[in-house]
Amino acid sequence: MELTDILSKEQWAEFEKELFDRFHINCTVYNTAGVGVTGKPNWCNRLCPEVKANKDSLAAICAPGNQNFMAQAKQTKKPVIGECDAGLVKIAVPIFVDGEFLGTAGGCGLLPEGGEVETFMIEKSMGLSEEKIAELCQGMGSMSEAQAEEMAAFIEDRLAKYVADALDDTEKSKSVSR
Repeated sequence: MELTDILSKEQWAEFEKELFDRFHINCTVYNTAGVGVTGKPNWCNRLCPEVKANKDSLAAICAPGNQNFMAQAKQTKKPVIGECDAGLVKIAVPIFVDGEFLGTAGGCGLLPEGGEVETFMIEKSMGLSEEKIAELCQGMGSMSEAQAEEMAAFIEDRLAKYVADALDDTEKSKSVSR
């Protein structure tokens, strides 16, 4: 089963947009290869698009963070809330259907309440000055632990509904084709 057997790419994009509008954080649904299903990012800050556009910082910051959070979510079968190597909040909620891991849904890109961006990692991977990084971080929002937990619970509830609906549709189509 693939994520697009649960929802179409357009429906996943609507879900990502809903999450962005509700929680004001970069939201993505990833398949097991760590690739975004929709390819339609919603940016909550000016730093993340710069990090993701640079292959070195993408490989040093985003990719390992996504792989780590995805592995934890797959292993624990529970949402994972923490920070990426840039010091920003990251949330990954696993998507399972009949015990099969299909990927994660979540978000990243806000400062943890009282936190700060790890400029050293960004400087080294992107070659940006501390001043340029500070400029890109101006106006960056934050997220409390309680807000992150609320977002993870919201995603879990919504995913449960999507999976249940997809399984119902599968059962209905099986009974029609008999």
